[in-house]
Amino acid sequence: MKKIFLFLIVVFWLTSCYDDYRLDYPYSTVAFSNATGGSDQPGVLWRSVVKGEGLKLDAGIYLAGVIENKQERWVDFEIDPALLNDTQYELMPSDYYSMSHNSRFVIPAGSHIGKVTITLDSLSFVNDPNATKPHYAIPIRLTQTSEDSILSTQSTQLLVIRYINSYEGFYIHEGELRTVEADGTVLNEAAINNVLRASTVMLDTVRLNGMMNQTGLDFQMNVASGSDVFIEYYPNPFPVEPENVALISQASTDYVSPWENLDAINSGYDNPESSTDRSGPDGIYGNWWSAGMWRYVQYDFPGPYSIDRSDVYWFTDGGGLLIPDSTYLQVWDMETEEWVEIWRNWDGSGVEENQWNITEFDPVTTTAIRMYMKSNTESVGIIEWRVWGLSAAVGYEVAPVERVEPIGENYYDHSTHTFHFNYRVHFEPPNDYYHTDVSATLKWRNRIRDGVNEWRR
Repeated sequence: MKKIFLFLIVVFWLTSCYDDYRLDYPYSTVAFSNATGGSDQPGVLWRSVVKGEGLKLDAGIYLAGVIENKQERWVDFEIDPALLNDTQYELMPSDYYSMSHNSRFVIPAGSHIGKVTITLDSLSFVNDPNATKPHYAIPIRLTQTSEDSILSTQSTQLLVIRYINSYEGFYIHEGELRTVEADGTVLNEAAINNVLRASTVMLDTVRLNGMMNQTGLDFQMNVASGSDVFIEYYPNPFPVEPENVALISQASTDYVSPWENLDAINSGYDNPESSTDRSGPDGIYGNWWSAGMWRYVQYDFPGPYSIDRSDVYWFTDGGGLLIPDSTYLQVWDMETEEWVEIWRNWDGSGVEENQWNITEFDPVTTTAIRMYMKSNTESVGIIEWRVWGLSAAVGYEVAPVERVEPIGENYYDHSTHTFHFNYRVHFEPPNDYYHTDVSATLKWRNRIRDGVNEWRR
């Protein structure tokens, strides 16, 4: 009987706590969501509509502080162009869209969300080239509400709207290529297997970020599709910036002190305070005891890279580890399969403390680089070593492209969401003595819309 009584007390206590937890807050508030839709700016929401799938979307606010909403509530708003000051966005022209209500969100009983439907004009909006990128915004400010307050930190929103066509997305790219000389001599045959991205240009045209087995650089195409497909070559207008190849490379060395860390040299620590700074994520590299000995550190790249710069930040503790007296660079020659020296500090450069020692050299394509160093009296330490370059795929097919012409059928299969391509790539002189024929498919895999993956089923 005592156990039953105790059980009833516990149940009563838990029920009381649960009831307390479910009580409404003393005050209710309304606000915009803090969702960004892929934007990296607070208060800015990127949204996409799909051409051919309805140019409509809902703008909304939410109610907080009430567990169960048993009555209709409202929030008034206004379009405030001043919110666009000092932004990169332009006010959406008023004739580009209409709203289901021009000044009020209504939160119906039983819901915590108030919505207004925005309908884009199918003629004006989709024929504007700026509408395919985050350019036009509807700046909304909440002004009054039936509730206790409007959350001040989420009382405005820049609703940035663009459209995409139904062909935008990531595609599995499979097929084969055949590179031949004018007389029919076969220079290369290879399978194609990679992933390409198609981005909306305008209307039903998408641009691919590659062709054959390559992405980036000069490999882009325009594809206009209904069922028939029109192909043309489009050079990439955006220069590719060199990257710190060290961050994706495998580091090695002929010696590192057991208490130091080889991983320190490519840890990504870009802001040492001085040459005595040990606070990087992986500490420092040191090779004590190596006085008077040449030691090296090495990077093996994930593939061929064209590199033209090396930055090193030396470490010293003023005792066993000092700034080197001499240093030089070698790269792996892929043709001769030998190490070749590309730079040496004959002039005494490259061995300063408390700074990045930047060494520039003529671009060289390689898969590995070594940095040799020697202190005449002690050993050498390194905080970070950076190497800058660009991916440099090799082969006939990476020559500069002059034009692309269709050969055979080029079409889009709506039932399988697949492009079928047959085209010929002509190269610029002096590589115009050969061409590459491509037969491939692009099967729709997924797209990223409003910051969320959408997968084809």
